[in-house]
Amino acid sequence: MDEILLQQFLDGQAPNPAFATDLAWNLIGYNGPLADWFPWVARQANQMKWVLLEPEAREQLVNWEQDWARPLLGQIRYERAHHPEDEALRQLERDILVESPAAQEMWGRHEMAEHSHGDFRRLRLPYHQGREVAIRIVALRPMRSDHLRVVVLMEVDEGGAGS
Repeated sequence: MDEILLQQFLDGQAPNPAFATDLAWNLIGYNGPLADWFPWVARQANQMKWVLLEPEAREQLVNWEQDWARPLLGQIRYERAHHPEDEALRQLERDILVESPAAQEMWGRHEMAEHSHGDFRRLRLPYHQGREVAIRIVALRPMRSDHLRVVVLMEVDEGGAGS
């Protein structure tokens, strides 16, 4: 996907945070609201490493293990099964399992998840003064690349969580 077009798309998702990653969850683009909600994007270029290795993620991602860590590890397992020769994915798996005993334990469950599209989750971010915020995840793959994913986090009220 053309980088300029991708960035225009991400910027157009405001006020919703939006980002794009490659197959190994390396950030390749994001909009201003994502940087506001998640300042870590300025220092950590990999979504999975932030979620699974950074202590602040455990505080900011409500129900971290059940709703975030296990499903995301399942996504790594899914992509590894579908792209077994991809060195960046192999390295991501190694890095996370070496650096996190918690991830090692969860990895042993052999759970697999294709994506997080449509999932309802909660955040407790400094941007929202620590107030819990409910989101729905919209996860897309451009038609021209199965090695790219685009994610938009749509804030919802608790009453809209089941819709």
